[in-house]
Parts: sequence; structure tokens; C-alpha cells
Amino acid sequence: MTWEEFCQYFNTEEACADALYQFKWPNGFSCARCGHHLASTIVTRRLPLYECRHCYYQSSLTSGTIMEGSRTHLRKWFMAFFLISRTECGTNAVELSRVIGVTYKTAWLILRKIRHVISEADGRSLLSGIVRVNGSVYGRPHNPSWYHHPQEHPLLIGASMDEQGEPICIKMKLVSEEYRRERLILRSAEQNFIEQHIEPRTKDVQTVTSRWSHKRFQRLLRVSAAASKWINSTFHGIGSKHLQAYLDEFCYRLNLSLQRTPIFHHLTHLCAKSEKVTYSMLKGTVTR
Repeated sequence: MTWEEFCQYFNTEEACADALYQFKWPNGFSCARCGHHLASTIVTRRLPLYECRHCYYQSSLTSGTIMEGSRTHLRKWFMAFFLISRTECGTNAVELSRVIGVTYKTAWLILRKIRHVISEADGRSLLSGIVRVNGSVYGRPHNPSWYHHPQEHPLLIGASMDEQGEPICIKMKLVSEEYRRERLILRSAEQNFIEQHIEPRTKDVQTVTSRWSHKRFQRLLRVSAAASKWINSTFHGIGSKHLQAYLDEFCYRLNLSLQRTPIFHHLTHLCAKSEKVTYSMLKGTVTR
């Protein structure tokens, strides 16, 4: 879908409300309290309110979604979903605030919530089948000394591979200080990655963490380099405190592209099915 096609299809608040209804209740209305499938529609508000005909529980269209409690119009949320779904570039808060006509603070919060949902979804999926894991780095790639450079952020990139050795699902995770010694990624980091991000019954797992090993998985290193290039060009660099959310976002778009899944529709469905994202949930997942 091009930007012009998006603007034509989602050209009104009503069109976005109809689409959100389909994403939230693809099989028809379902009461959040009792599960009943019939509701009366109250249209005196900006967005419809649905009252269950069985228990009379009232539910708004945005309740139980990432948009719950937001005063930003649905069409602007949908524009954010589209812009962050762009395969090559995504978006940042400066661009989003300009395109959808909101303050920088509002755009920043919208992106922060979306990336939180993406990271939560990433945590629920595991690598399986043929899995390869390689050590990599974001930041200054060349450092001839043994000592860790402050702008150098070690990470592990893992992927489920097909029979031809091509990645079909990728994860990139930062390596915390407890799992490294200066520039060296410890064996415990590999084990932690396996336990956290690989399906337990997976038998074919190979890991390489040495920066100069001839056994390095070059395809994974190229993906890591592409992620670093995207972060630097779109956000002009990210510190370690903020970096993981952006790595998750990059992997999310790349994985859906590899699976030939429409990113915009998948992301909108994900956000429509997400629980309300509160400030306490966002602590530790700051974005820029």
C-alpha cells in the first residue's frame, strides 16, 4: 500500500473506526466481561460506545487497545501505524509530529507505545528449527584494543534458517555487562540467549561469538550491519538504554518482510489486540 492509497482508504475518522472494529472484533462484537456477542451502539460520543445486551457492560472502541485513554484521533494513530510499517525507513518522532500534525511529545509517546507492543510480541516468539547465533556490535565497529569502548554495544543476533542457509526469522539482543568481560562475550551470554529466545526442543543450534572466527555467519552479520545503518540514518544514533526497542522494531519489520506478511495490517491488528499501555509499563523502554 502506498501513502496515496493509504490516505484514500483511511481518509476519515469513521473509516478508521470501521477498520479498528474489524481488527479488534474480526468475528463480531464480543463483550470483554461476559463474552456475549450482541451489543447496542451508543453514538453520542466521538467514537462509538458498545453496551452488551446481556450484562450491560459498556466498552469503547479503543478500550483494550494501545489507543485506550488517548485523545489523539484514530486517523493519526493509523497514520503512525503506516509510517512505522515502511520497510526501509520506519519513522521518528520529529517526522511523525510533522506529518500527522501533533506535538513532538505526543508523537514520541505514540511511537514509544507502538515499540513497546512490538517488543512484547517479540518476547512471545521463539526461534526454532535450524538456529544460528553470532556475536556482533552496534556502535564503533573498529576498536583495536582489548577494552570495551563506551560507544560500542555488543549484541547477539540469532536466526531460524531455511535449508539453503537463509534467515527466515531474526532476533537481536543486547548483551548486558554481566555477560561480557571487556569486549569478550562470555559463554553464559550464549546460554542465556538460548534459554530466553530459542524453543527448548531445538536441537540444531550453533553459536559464534569471536569477532575474528572464520566460522562467523556472514548473513547474520550483514543483517546486523543493516540494522546499525538504519538506526544511525533514521535516529542519528541511539544509546544503550534505548537501543533494544529499536533492534526489536527492525527485526519485526524484517521478519514480516521475509514471511511476505503485510506489515501495516499485522501491526494494526497487534495494536488493536494489545492491552492498554501505561506509563509504568513503558519504564525501561524509552524511545526517541
